[in-house]
Amino acid sequence: MGAQLAQYAAGDTILHRLHPMTKLLAVVFLCTAAFLFRSWIVPASVAAFLMLLHAPREIGFGRLLAAVKPLPLFVALIVLAHIFLIHRALPWWEGAASGLVQSLRVVALVVAGSLFLAVTDPVDLSDALLRLLAPLQRFGLRVGELSLMTMITFSFVPLLAGEARRLQLAHAVRCGFPRRGIAEIKALLSLLPPLVIGVFRRSAEIDDALKARGYRLGAPRGSRLQSRFGWLDAAVCAGSAILFLAGLYAEL
Repeated sequence: MGAQLAQYAAGDTILHRLHPMTKLLAVVFLCTAAFLFRSWIVPASVAAFLMLLHAPREIGFGRLLAAVKPLPLFVALIVLAHIFLIHRALPWWEGAASGLVQSLRVVALVVAGSLFLAVTDPVDLSDALLRLLAPLQRFGLRVGELSLMTMITFSFVPLLAGEARRLQLAHAVRCGFPRRGIAEIKALLSLLPPLVIGVFRRSAEIDDALKARGYRLGAPRGSRLQSRFGWLDAAVCAGSAILFLAGLYAEL
């Protein structure tokens, strides 16, 4: 499930057809609003809106459930930290309320990341960054290498998650599923060496693939970006900016 969570879900929805930079800008505006505004209504609204965007069949609520499944533990830790560390001079219910608001912000951030990874092809994102930052090449910024690393990073996450899951299952078949607590931590630590070896093996395979395609540092590269910035992208960017500025004005 971890590999599925970090993997691009191919589809033809409106979200898939948006330009990668439009999606990135909208996510930045929404997450900034969730963390910037003090009222709990803003992060709750952002989280609910992003959850609804998981409705198309190509994305699916199963991906959403996988994203929020580990969150209850983090929510409990955040609430306890606000009660006993951050707001210990206040009544416990005020600290708990502050912790819940902060938890809503974390939920909004996780759901936004899940949605962005689901509807954004890493290759398109890399090409979009290459075009956007191309003028900075005059100032010595290695834009081609930056966009390539972005593509590899987003593509490598699901591979790494899948490798970790396979190692965990293989360990469970040989040694049984570990109990909760220290035994589980020891079992996870024992998986680190083979996981690191697998990462280096994958890196060598990527290096061989790049060499086979004649890639070299500093060489110009082509683009296969299919999305084009259109009126829908302009409307989404303008709407996100207007909502953010209106909320910021109301907050002042």
